[in-house]
Amino acid sequence: MEAPNKQSRGFWEAAQPVIVKLYKLAGLFALTAILIGLIGFLIVNVFYFFDHTWVRPVSLTPNHPKVVEATTQLNDARLRASQLDAESLEIKAELDGIERSIKFDDKFIAEVGNSVDAPKTPEQWLLRRELEHAQLDKDDQLGKKPPLTSRLSSLDKRVHEQNDLISKLEASPYLRAAKHNIVLAFVPYSNKSVKLGTKLYACSWGLVMCSSVGKVTATIDGEVTDNHPHDDSIQRGMMVEIELKTPSAAEANVLFAGGKPLWLF
Repeated sequence: MEAPNKQSRGFWEAAQPVIVKLYKLAGLFALTAILIGLIGFLIVNVFYFFDHTWVRPVSLTPNHPKVVEATTQLNDARLRASQLDAESLEIKAELDGIERSIKFDDKFIAEVGNSVDAPKTPEQWLLRRELEHAQLDKDDQLGKKPPLTSRLSSLDKRVHEQNDLISKLEASPYLRAAKHNIVLAFVPYSNKSVKLGTKLYACSWGLVMCSSVGKVTATIDGEVTDNHPHDDSIQRGMMVEIELKTPSAAEANVLFAGGKPLWLF
């Protein structure tokens, strides 16, 4: 029984230096990984603290809430425009009726003239009464014209404004997304480098292995908010329309405008 025990002890005594070396290597690898992770964490934090070239892509589909909202707004604007047009037509018809009534009264007054200034017979008194009614009706019709004309002028302005609104909504990329998918990007106000034609870059691994994936093609009026890609803080900014030569970049969490984030990588 002593020989096997001696062999076992000999094996562990021989293997112990190897095990110690393996533990040391494992510890070295763990410390190196922690150090690399810490350095990467610091680099990313320092980068986003000083750099504001990031943008966030947003892929629009017909079911996207913004697209549905824009479609609803356009339908409401068109409905309101048709209501204003109908109201304008009613006022114009009323004004036309007033003009016809005034012309009829003028014709009657001109024909009767001064023939009943001193009525004597019952027929003359009736004609005099009709003449007075015609004059009163004419005065009433003339009194209706100014407020109706003012309402029509106001309606014309509102119709013009509504048509302008419809034109803007129809030109919105959110409406174009109702027919086919398009890609926008959120640009924070702190990013001053974005303009028409600015190149966009996507990175395969954090802030490195970056390549050009597209460019900015249009800006969109209006302020929007979105989350910061690193610390999730709420950012104010605007939307731009982008054209991607690499479709998969639309699914990226962040893109960079104007150049690679770390220049050479």
